Amino acid sequence: MNVMVEIDLLDPRAIDDPHGYFRQFRDGGPIQWSDRHRAWIVMGHPELNAAFRDPRLSTERMSGFRERLSGPRAEALSMAIDLLDGWMLFHEPPEHTRLRGPLARSFTPRSVNALEDRVQQIVDDLLDKMAATSDGDLVELLTHPLPAAVIAELFGVPIDERDWLANWSEKFGVVVFGAVGRDDYDEVAREAGAELEGRLQPLFDRYRSEPEDNLLSLLLAEENEVDGLTQIELLGACSLLLFAGHDTTASLLGSATVALCRNPDVRRTFTTLEGDDLDTAVEELLRFEAPAKAMMRTVVEDNEDSGVEMRTGQSVFLNILAANRDDRVFDSPDDIVLDRDPNPHLTFGFGHHFCLGAALARLEAKATLSSLFQRFPNLQLDGDPAWRPTISDRSPKSVPLQW
Repeated sequence: MNVMVEIDLLDPRAIDDPHGYFRQFRDGGPIQWSDRHRAWIVMGHPELNAAFRDPRLSTERMSGFRERLSGPRAEALSMAIDLLDGWMLFHEPPEHTRLRGPLARSFTPRSVNALEDRVQQIVDDLLDKMAATSDGDLVELLTHPLPAAVIAELFGVPIDERDWLANWSEKFGVVVFGAVGRDDYDEVAREAGAELEGRLQPLFDRYRSEPEDNLLSLLLAEENEVDGLTQIELLGACSLLLFAGHDTTASLLGSATVALCRNPDVRRTFTTLEGDDLDTAVEELLRFEAPAKAMMRTVVEDNEDSGVEMRTGQSVFLNILAANRDDRVFDSPDDIVLDRDPNPHLTFGFGHHFCLGAALARLEAKATLSSLFQRFPNLQLDGDPAWRPTISDRSPKSVPLQW
Protein backbone atom coordinates (compact mmCIF):
# COMPACT_ATOMS: atom_id res chain seq x y z
CA MET A 1 0.00 0.00 0.00
CA ASN A 2 1.45 3.37 -1.09
CA VAL A 3 0.99 5.78 1.80
CA MET A 4 1.59 9.45 1.00
CA VAL A 5 0.42 11.33 4.07
CA GLU A 6 1.68 14.58 2.60
CA ILE A 7 -0.98 14.77 -0.13
CA ASP A 8 -3.40 17.53 0.79
CA LEU A 9 -5.65 18.92 -1.92
CA LEU A 10 -6.20 22.03 0.19
CA ASP A 11 -2.52 22.74 0.82
CA PRO A 12 -1.83 26.36 -0.23
CA ARG A 13 0.68 25.01 -2.76
CA ALA A 14 -2.02 22.76 -4.25
CA ILE A 15 -4.26 25.82 -4.62
CA ASP A 16 -1.75 28.29 -6.08
CA ASP A 17 0.33 25.87 -8.16
CA PRO A 18 -1.40 22.47 -8.31
CA HIS A 19 0.69 21.23 -11.22
CA GLY A 20 3.94 21.83 -9.40
CA TYR A 21 2.47 20.39 -6.22
CA PHE A 22 1.30 17.13 -7.79
CA ARG A 23 4.48 16.77 -9.84
CA GLN A 24 6.41 15.94 -6.68
CA PHE A 25 4.26 12.82 -6.16
CA ARG A 26 4.65 11.32 -9.65
CA ASP A 27 7.35 8.88 -8.61
CA GLY A 28 5.18 7.51 -5.80
CA GLY A 29 2.80 5.75 -8.18
CA PRO A 30 -0.34 6.64 -10.15
CA ILE A 31 -2.67 5.87 -7.21
CA GLN A 32 -1.73 6.99 -3.71
CA TRP A 33 -3.41 7.19 -0.32
CA SER A 34 -3.99 10.50 1.45
CA ASP A 35 -4.27 10.38 5.24
CA ARG A 36 -5.41 14.00 5.14
CA HIS A 37 -8.52 13.17 3.11
CA ARG A 38 -8.83 9.49 4.06
CA ALA A 39 -9.09 8.80 0.36
CA TRP A 40 -7.30 7.36 -2.63
CA ILE A 41 -5.91 9.95 -5.05
CA VAL A 42 -5.80 8.72 -8.66
CA MET A 43 -3.22 10.78 -10.57
CA GLY A 44 -2.21 8.59 -13.53
CA HIS A 45 -3.87 9.03 -16.92
CA PRO A 46 -4.47 5.33 -17.77
CA GLU A 47 -5.67 4.68 -14.23
CA LEU A 48 -8.02 7.67 -14.30
CA ASN A 49 -9.35 6.66 -17.71
CA ALA A 50 -10.16 3.21 -16.33
CA ALA A 51 -11.65 4.64 -13.13
CA PHE A 52 -14.16 6.72 -15.09
CA ARG A 53 -15.58 3.48 -16.52
CA ASP A 54 -15.25 1.27 -13.44
CA PRO A 55 -18.69 0.30 -12.02
CA ARG A 56 -16.99 -0.49 -8.70
CA LEU A 57 -16.46 3.26 -8.25
CA SER A 58 -19.75 5.10 -7.82
CA THR A 59 -20.80 8.75 -7.93
CA GLU A 60 -23.94 8.13 -5.84
CA ARG A 61 -23.79 9.95 -2.52
CA MET A 62 -26.74 12.33 -2.15
CA SER A 63 -28.91 9.93 -0.11
CA GLY A 64 -26.12 9.43 2.41
CA PHE A 65 -25.48 13.17 2.57
CA ARG A 66 -29.15 13.88 3.28
CA GLU A 67 -29.26 11.22 6.01
CA ARG A 68 -26.32 12.81 7.83
CA LEU A 69 -28.09 16.18 8.13
CA SER A 70 -30.33 17.10 11.04
CA GLY A 71 -31.95 20.07 12.73
CA PRO A 72 -31.69 23.60 11.29
CA ARG A 73 -29.06 22.59 8.72
CA ALA A 74 -31.31 19.88 7.29
CA GLU A 75 -34.06 22.46 6.87
CA ALA A 76 -31.72 25.04 5.36
CA LEU A 77 -30.32 22.59 2.82
CA SER A 78 -33.58 20.83 1.98
CA MET A 79 -34.24 22.52 -1.38
CA ALA A 80 -30.56 22.57 -2.36
CA ILE A 81 -30.31 18.82 -1.71
CA ASP A 82 -33.45 18.24 -3.78
CA LEU A 83 -31.78 20.11 -6.64
CA LEU A 84 -28.51 18.21 -6.32
CA ASP A 85 -30.39 14.93 -6.26
CA GLY A 86 -31.52 15.78 -9.79
CA TRP A 87 -27.91 16.05 -10.99
CA MET A 88 -27.22 13.06 -13.20
CA LEU A 89 -23.55 13.14 -12.23
CA PHE A 90 -24.51 12.01 -8.71
CA HIS A 91 -26.21 8.88 -10.06
CA GLU A 92 -25.27 5.68 -11.85
CA PRO A 93 -27.28 3.72 -14.46
CA PRO A 94 -30.14 3.14 -14.79
CA GLU A 95 -31.10 6.32 -12.90
CA HIS A 96 -28.26 8.26 -14.54
CA THR A 97 -29.49 7.15 -17.96
CA ARG A 98 -33.03 8.30 -17.18
CA LEU A 99 -31.91 11.72 -15.93
CA ARG A 100 -29.44 12.28 -18.77
CA GLY A 101 -31.77 11.18 -21.58
CA PRO A 102 -34.01 14.27 -21.83
CA LEU A 103 -31.01 16.58 -21.51
CA ALA A 104 -29.03 14.73 -24.17
CA ARG A 105 -31.98 14.85 -26.57
CA SER A 106 -32.48 18.57 -25.97
CA PHE A 107 -28.90 19.80 -25.52
CA THR A 108 -27.69 18.74 -28.97
CA PRO A 109 -24.77 19.82 -31.19
CA ARG A 110 -27.37 21.55 -33.35
CA SER A 111 -28.62 23.67 -30.46
CA VAL A 112 -25.04 24.57 -29.53
CA ASN A 113 -23.99 25.39 -33.10
CA ALA A 114 -27.02 27.64 -33.43
CA LEU A 115 -25.52 29.78 -30.65
CA GLU A 116 -22.19 30.44 -32.39
CA ASP A 117 -23.01 33.90 -33.75
CA ARG A 118 -24.73 34.94 -30.53
CA VAL A 119 -21.79 33.76 -28.40
CA GLN A 120 -19.41 35.81 -30.54
CA GLN A 121 -21.66 38.86 -30.14
CA ILE A 122 -21.72 38.44 -26.36
CA VAL A 123 -17.92 38.18 -26.34
CA ASP A 124 -17.55 41.28 -28.52
CA ASP A 125 -19.92 43.31 -26.34
CA LEU A 126 -17.96 42.45 -23.20
CA LEU A 127 -14.65 43.25 -24.89
CA ASP A 128 -16.07 46.61 -25.99
CA LYS A 129 -16.71 47.40 -22.32
CA MET A 130 -13.16 46.32 -21.45
CA ALA A 131 -11.80 48.65 -24.13
CA ALA A 132 -13.23 51.62 -22.25
CA THR A 133 -10.51 51.20 -19.61
CA SER A 134 -6.93 49.94 -19.53
CA ASP A 135 -6.89 47.56 -16.59
CA GLY A 136 -9.17 45.50 -14.39
CA ASP A 137 -10.15 42.08 -13.12
CA LEU A 138 -10.73 39.54 -15.88
CA VAL A 139 -13.15 37.54 -13.72
CA GLU A 140 -15.38 40.54 -13.08
CA LEU A 141 -15.20 41.96 -16.61
CA LEU A 142 -15.31 38.84 -18.78
CA THR A 143 -15.12 35.30 -17.47
CA HIS A 144 -17.88 35.68 -14.86
CA PRO A 145 -20.56 37.44 -16.97
CA LEU A 146 -19.88 35.66 -20.28
CA PRO A 147 -20.98 32.08 -19.52
CA ALA A 148 -23.97 33.37 -17.56
CA ALA A 149 -25.13 35.31 -20.62
CA VAL A 150 -24.62 32.28 -22.87
CA ILE A 151 -26.58 29.94 -20.60
CA ALA A 152 -29.34 32.54 -20.35
CA GLU A 153 -29.50 32.62 -24.14
CA LEU A 154 -29.71 28.83 -24.28
CA PHE A 155 -32.48 28.75 -21.67
CA GLY A 156 -34.49 31.56 -23.19
CA VAL A 157 -34.17 33.86 -20.18
CA PRO A 158 -35.27 37.37 -21.26
CA ILE A 159 -32.41 39.86 -21.46
CA ASP A 160 -33.84 42.08 -18.71
CA GLU A 161 -34.07 39.12 -16.30
CA ARG A 162 -30.51 37.78 -16.53
CA ASP A 163 -28.58 39.67 -13.87
CA TRP A 164 -29.28 37.06 -11.18
CA LEU A 165 -27.69 34.11 -13.01
CA ALA A 166 -24.02 34.67 -12.25
CA ASN A 167 -24.72 35.64 -8.63
CA TRP A 168 -26.91 32.56 -8.15
CA SER A 169 -24.13 30.33 -9.46
CA GLU A 170 -21.75 31.82 -6.91
CA LYS A 171 -24.27 31.22 -4.11
CA PHE A 172 -24.93 27.64 -5.12
CA GLY A 173 -21.19 27.04 -5.26
CA VAL A 174 -21.18 27.48 -1.47
CA VAL A 175 -23.29 24.31 -1.29
CA VAL A 176 -21.58 22.37 -4.08
CA PHE A 177 -18.10 22.99 -2.72
CA GLY A 178 -19.16 22.41 0.88
CA ALA A 179 -18.04 25.74 2.33
CA VAL A 180 -19.50 24.77 5.72
CA GLY A 181 -17.02 26.97 7.58
CA ARG A 182 -18.82 30.12 6.43
CA ASP A 183 -20.93 31.80 9.10
CA ASP A 184 -23.70 32.35 6.56
CA TYR A 185 -23.57 28.84 5.05
CA ASP A 186 -27.12 27.85 6.03
CA GLU A 187 -28.56 31.20 4.96
CA VAL A 188 -26.85 31.17 1.56
CA ALA A 189 -27.86 27.54 0.93
CA ARG A 190 -31.49 28.32 1.76
CA GLU A 191 -31.48 31.40 -0.48
CA ALA A 192 -29.89 29.59 -3.42
CA GLY A 193 -32.46 26.81 -3.38
CA ALA A 194 -35.46 29.11 -3.06
CA GLU A 195 -34.18 31.64 -5.58
CA LEU A 196 -33.77 29.16 -8.40
CA GLU A 197 -37.32 27.90 -8.05
CA GLY A 198 -38.66 31.45 -7.84
CA ARG A 199 -36.76 32.53 -10.95
CA LEU A 200 -37.43 29.51 -13.15
CA GLN A 201 -41.07 28.74 -12.32
CA PRO A 202 -42.42 31.72 -14.31
CA LEU A 203 -40.31 30.61 -17.28
CA PHE A 204 -41.64 27.06 -16.96
CA ASP A 205 -45.19 28.39 -17.00
CA ARG A 206 -44.46 30.60 -19.99
CA TYR A 207 -42.78 27.97 -22.15
CA ARG A 208 -45.32 25.28 -21.30
CA SER A 209 -48.05 27.39 -22.85
CA GLU A 210 -45.97 29.11 -25.53
CA PRO A 211 -42.92 26.99 -26.48
CA GLU A 212 -40.02 28.67 -28.23
CA ASP A 213 -36.77 27.48 -29.78
CA ASN A 214 -34.80 27.11 -26.54
CA LEU A 215 -33.62 24.41 -24.15
CA LEU A 216 -36.34 24.93 -21.54
CA SER A 217 -39.10 24.47 -24.12
CA LEU A 218 -37.50 21.24 -25.33
CA LEU A 219 -37.18 19.87 -21.79
CA LEU A 220 -40.73 20.82 -20.88
CA ALA A 221 -42.02 19.07 -24.00
CA GLU A 222 -40.80 15.76 -22.49
CA GLU A 223 -42.53 16.17 -19.12
CA ASN A 224 -45.23 13.61 -19.85
CA GLU A 225 -42.96 11.07 -21.51
CA VAL A 226 -42.21 7.76 -19.78
CA ASP A 227 -38.69 8.83 -18.81
CA GLY A 228 -39.50 12.53 -18.56
CA LEU A 229 -38.29 14.56 -15.61
CA THR A 230 -40.51 15.43 -12.66
CA GLN A 231 -40.88 19.08 -11.67
CA ILE A 232 -38.14 18.89 -9.03
CA GLU A 233 -35.89 16.85 -11.34
CA LEU A 234 -36.35 19.48 -14.03
CA LEU A 235 -35.31 22.17 -11.56
CA GLY A 236 -32.34 20.00 -10.60
CA ALA A 237 -31.32 19.52 -14.23
CA CYS A 238 -31.54 23.27 -14.80
CA SER A 239 -29.45 23.93 -11.69
CA LEU A 240 -26.78 21.56 -13.04
CA LEU A 241 -26.68 23.25 -16.45
CA LEU A 242 -26.71 26.72 -14.92
CA PHE A 243 -24.00 25.96 -12.38
CA ALA A 244 -21.72 23.74 -14.48
CA GLY A 245 -22.29 25.80 -17.60
CA HIS A 246 -21.33 28.95 -15.75
CA ASP A 247 -18.83 27.94 -13.09
CA THR A 248 -16.64 25.48 -14.97
CA THR A 249 -16.56 27.59 -18.14
CA ALA A 250 -15.62 30.70 -16.16
CA SER A 251 -12.85 28.68 -14.50
CA LEU A 252 -11.54 27.42 -17.84
CA LEU A 253 -11.49 30.86 -19.45
CA GLY A 254 -9.74 32.44 -16.48
CA SER A 255 -7.09 29.73 -16.11
CA ALA A 256 -6.40 29.57 -19.86
CA THR A 257 -5.96 33.34 -20.02
CA VAL A 258 -3.45 33.21 -17.16
CA ALA A 259 -1.56 30.38 -18.90
CA LEU A 260 -1.30 32.30 -22.18
CA CYS A 261 -0.23 35.49 -20.42
CA ARG A 262 2.56 33.55 -18.70
CA ASN A 263 3.73 32.08 -22.02
CA PRO A 264 4.10 35.07 -24.39
CA ASP A 265 5.66 33.11 -27.26
CA VAL A 266 2.79 30.63 -27.18
CA ARG A 267 0.31 33.49 -26.99
CA ARG A 268 1.73 35.16 -30.09
CA THR A 269 1.33 31.94 -32.04
CA PHE A 270 -2.15 31.39 -30.63
CA THR A 271 -3.40 34.74 -31.94
CA THR A 272 -2.50 33.73 -35.52
CA LEU A 273 -4.50 30.49 -35.50
CA GLU A 274 -7.88 29.84 -37.06
CA GLY A 275 -10.06 26.95 -38.20
CA ASP A 276 -8.86 23.46 -37.31
CA ASP A 277 -5.57 24.81 -35.95
CA LEU A 278 -7.46 26.95 -33.46
CA ASP A 279 -9.63 23.99 -32.47
CA THR A 280 -6.49 21.93 -31.80
CA ALA A 281 -4.99 24.74 -29.73
CA VAL A 282 -8.14 25.02 -27.60
CA GLU A 283 -7.94 21.28 -26.89
CA GLU A 284 -4.40 21.81 -25.63
CA LEU A 285 -5.52 24.60 -23.31
CA LEU A 286 -8.26 22.31 -22.03
CA ARG A 287 -5.57 19.74 -21.21
CA PHE A 288 -3.15 22.24 -19.75
CA GLU A 289 -5.62 23.94 -17.40
CA ALA A 290 -8.63 21.72 -16.75
CA PRO A 291 -11.30 23.50 -14.67
CA ALA A 292 -12.10 20.36 -12.67
CA LYS A 293 -9.30 19.46 -10.27
CA ALA A 294 -10.73 16.31 -8.70
CA MET A 295 -13.95 14.31 -9.00
CA MET A 296 -15.11 12.14 -6.12
CA ARG A 297 -16.11 8.49 -6.24
CA THR A 298 -17.01 5.92 -3.57
CA VAL A 299 -15.79 2.33 -3.68
CA VAL A 300 -18.85 0.03 -3.80
CA GLU A 301 -16.94 -3.23 -4.36
CA ASP A 302 -13.48 -4.29 -3.17
CA ASN A 303 -10.93 -4.14 -5.99
CA GLU A 304 -7.22 -3.93 -6.71
CA ASP A 305 -5.57 -1.58 -9.19
CA SER A 306 -1.93 -0.64 -9.72
CA GLY A 307 -0.93 -2.57 -6.63
CA VAL A 308 -3.37 -0.85 -4.27
CA GLU A 309 -6.36 -2.48 -2.62
CA MET A 310 -9.49 -0.35 -2.51
CA ARG A 311 -12.09 -1.34 0.07
CA THR A 312 -15.84 -0.82 -0.02
CA GLY A 313 -16.81 2.52 1.50
CA GLN A 314 -13.49 4.24 0.84
CA SER A 315 -13.41 7.54 -1.05
CA VAL A 316 -11.53 8.09 -4.29
CA PHE A 317 -10.52 11.41 -5.85
CA LEU A 318 -10.01 11.35 -9.62
CA ASN A 319 -7.31 13.99 -10.09
CA ILE A 320 -7.82 15.27 -13.62
CA LEU A 321 -5.17 17.99 -13.36
CA ALA A 322 -2.46 15.46 -12.56
CA ALA A 323 -3.63 12.92 -15.15
CA ASN A 324 -3.55 15.56 -17.88
CA ARG A 325 0.16 16.08 -17.12
CA ASP A 326 1.09 12.35 -17.08
CA ASP A 327 4.40 12.04 -18.94
CA ARG A 328 3.62 8.41 -19.79
CA VAL A 329 0.94 9.74 -22.15
CA PHE A 330 1.95 13.30 -23.03
CA ASP A 331 5.35 14.43 -24.31
CA SER A 332 6.48 17.64 -22.57
CA PRO A 333 3.35 17.59 -20.39
CA ASP A 334 4.18 20.85 -18.62
CA ASP A 335 4.49 22.78 -21.89
CA ILE A 336 1.67 24.25 -23.97
CA VAL A 337 2.02 22.52 -27.33
CA LEU A 338 -0.63 24.18 -29.48
CA ASP A 339 -0.49 21.57 -32.24
CA ARG A 340 -0.49 18.56 -29.89
CA ASP A 341 -2.04 15.60 -31.69
CA PRO A 342 -3.26 13.21 -30.45
CA ASN A 343 -4.43 14.86 -27.26
CA PRO A 344 -6.39 12.37 -25.13
CA HIS A 345 -7.00 14.74 -22.22
CA LEU A 346 -9.61 13.81 -19.63
CA THR A 347 -10.90 17.30 -18.93
CA PHE A 348 -14.48 16.37 -19.84
CA GLY A 349 -14.36 12.97 -18.16
CA PHE A 350 -14.98 9.69 -19.94
CA GLY A 351 -17.71 7.08 -20.35
CA HIS A 352 -21.31 7.69 -19.36
CA HIS A 353 -20.31 10.66 -17.21
CA PHE A 354 -18.69 12.50 -20.15
CA CYS A 355 -19.55 16.19 -19.87
CA LEU A 356 -22.77 17.00 -21.68
CA GLY A 357 -21.69 20.62 -22.16
CA ALA A 358 -18.32 19.87 -23.78
CA ALA A 359 -19.31 21.31 -27.17
CA LEU A 360 -20.57 24.54 -25.59
CA ALA A 361 -17.43 24.92 -23.47
CA ARG A 362 -15.26 24.49 -26.57
CA LEU A 363 -17.32 27.05 -28.46
CA GLU A 364 -17.05 29.62 -25.69
CA ALA A 365 -13.32 29.02 -25.19
CA LYS A 366 -12.60 29.35 -28.90
CA ALA A 367 -14.57 32.57 -29.32
CA THR A 368 -13.40 34.19 -26.09
CA LEU A 369 -9.69 33.42 -26.05
CA SER A 370 -9.13 34.12 -29.73
CA SER A 371 -11.00 37.44 -29.61
CA LEU A 372 -9.48 38.52 -26.29
CA PHE A 373 -5.85 38.26 -27.38
CA GLN A 374 -6.48 39.64 -30.86
CA ARG A 375 -8.35 42.62 -29.43
CA PHE A 376 -5.76 43.31 -26.73
CA PRO A 377 -2.31 42.24 -28.05
CA ASN A 378 -0.58 43.89 -25.06
CA LEU A 379 -2.67 42.05 -22.48
CA GLN A 380 -0.59 41.07 -19.45
CA LEU A 381 -0.95 40.12 -15.81
CA ASP A 382 -0.96 43.03 -13.38
CA GLY A 383 -0.23 40.98 -10.28
CA ASP A 384 -0.78 37.41 -9.16
CA PRO A 385 -4.16 35.74 -9.69
CA ALA A 386 -6.06 34.66 -6.58
CA TRP A 387 -7.35 31.08 -6.68
CA ARG A 388 -10.45 29.62 -5.07
CA PRO A 389 -9.41 27.26 -2.21
CA THR A 390 -11.44 24.16 -3.08
CA ILE A 391 -10.74 20.46 -3.56
CA SER A 392 -12.77 19.98 -6.68
CA ASP A 393 -12.03 22.86 -9.04
CA ARG A 394 -9.19 24.98 -10.39
CA SER A 395 -10.75 28.41 -10.54
CA PRO A 396 -9.41 31.97 -10.25
CA LYS A 397 -11.24 34.33 -7.90
CA SER A 398 -9.55 37.29 -9.54
CA VAL A 399 -7.11 37.86 -12.40
CA PRO A 400 -5.68 41.41 -12.40
CA LEU A 401 -4.79 42.49 -15.94
CA GLN A 402 -3.68 45.52 -17.89
CA TRP A 403 -3.98 45.95 -21.64
